[in-house]
Amino acid sequence: MVKEGVHFDFANKDKLQELLLFESSKTEPAAFVSLKDYVGRMPEGQKEIYFITGTSRSTLEMSPHLEIFRKKDYEVLFLTDPVDEWVTQGLVEYDGKQLKAVDRGDLELDTEEEKKEKEAKKEEATQQYKELLAFVGEKLKDKVKEVRLSGRLTDSACCLVADQYGLNANMERILKAMNQDVPESKRILELNPDHPIMGVLARMHAEDRSNVKLGDYCELLYDQGLLTEGSPVADPLRFARLISELMVEAAKK
Repeated sequence: MVKEGVHFDFANKDKLQELLLFESSKTEPAAFVSLKDYVGRMPEGQKEIYFITGTSRSTLEMSPHLEIFRKKDYEVLFLTDPVDEWVTQGLVEYDGKQLKAVDRGDLELDTEEEKKEKEAKKEEATQQYKELLAFVGEKLKDKVKEVRLSGRLTDSACCLVADQYGLNANMERILKAMNQDVPESKRILELNPDHPIMGVLARMHAEDRSNVKLGDYCELLYDQGLLTEGSPVADPLRFARLISELMVEAAKK
């Protein structure tokens, strides 16, 4: 198999990588793009080859991790074969471009000019939500490694992100399906500073940080992150109850 060869046959990796084909955010279903074609149509300013792994194209298309890439019109490769997780370990770059998972680590998508423009806004948001981020982090300390503001979300409230070299949700699922021991790993919860929920939570926190609803909302955000990455929530009955309560409260207003 070509993909297995990329991982195991180092001597022929350069030849084999030219044969790799993937679906992507810019191909129709069941249509494929090569790495050469991908690089050839990269827009000016794009520095890396971006990909996301998962169980199906339909699931990946709905991932909140793609939001910033759609905004910038950057193509993202959809890697849906289980072996793809190992392919990306053996194929770390192509044509001088690093392969970068969109659901791992930090993203560096902005030009130097864009970074300067966003710096002040980022600093303002960090100060505005500093105490809230610490609160959410404390509430979820047994579930997440860190809570931080996101630079990859434009519409969704939150998402879960793995460390640069950590296990993502898809790799965990594959290992468990293989009956492998999966080491405990906590992902990073990223919150969208521009989402209305941040203002609501910040106001609630400022008024009364002992409000039990705040803890419930923290849990809901985490569960939302799990669902959007394709993972099950630990307590679906509680999740459903909290959603129902929110719907009732919203209807009363």
